[in-house]
Amino acid sequence: MSAPRADRRGYGRLDRATIVTVALAIARREGMAAVTMRAIADELGKAPMTLYRHIGDREALLVAMLDVVAGEIEPPPPSPDPRTEIIGLVTAVHHVLHRDAWAVMVQITEGLASPVVLPLMERLFKALRAAGVGPHDAAPASAVIWDYTYGELLRAHQQDPDSFASRMARESDPELYPNLTEVRRVRSHEEHFPEGITIVVDGVLARYAHP
Repeated sequence: MSAPRADRRGYGRLDRATIVTVALAIARREGMAAVTMRAIADELGKAPMTLYRHIGDREALLVAMLDVVAGEIEPPPPSPDPRTEIIGLVTAVHHVLHRDAWAVMVQITEGLASPVVLPLMERLFKALRAAGVGPHDAAPASAVIWDYTYGELLRAHQQDPDSFASRMARESDPELYPNLTEVRRVRSHEEHFPEGITIVVDGVLARYAHP
């Protein structure tokens, strides 16, 4: 008789941390749609109902998974320059989420987040205030920055060179669409985020900051 799957994979005793570890592995390997209690239980060689004693419900599981991802964010050292501070913080988040497409979708579609990021958010709002952004403008200013960041992450994760939209642009008539052809040829393989977030932050501070 073969050993239980949990023993073969070396997970050891069943606890919250083990469940989250397995859920993360499934999400990173197969995507968020594959993360179900049954799939996790099968991976552990357990009955699905045994998981609920340790993790609560699906929302608790997702938040615990986000906690792990958020814990991988390495914020830069504090900067006395608000612009540098803002760009550095957002770039640190982008760097981690660029590796975890499932975490981007969970935050956007289900409105979940990890409390682990609260110190980072406090730093961001502190930097906005130091730049001269008033308390009434800090929320929309922050929203613009994060909307760009998550939008860029969605584009990066979902970009398929063989998708209909990609083929449409690639196969467009260069005589009819010379500007589209030129831009696509020059910029299609470059990393957009560093330049994009700089433009966005500069625009936000120009609009909202009143030293």
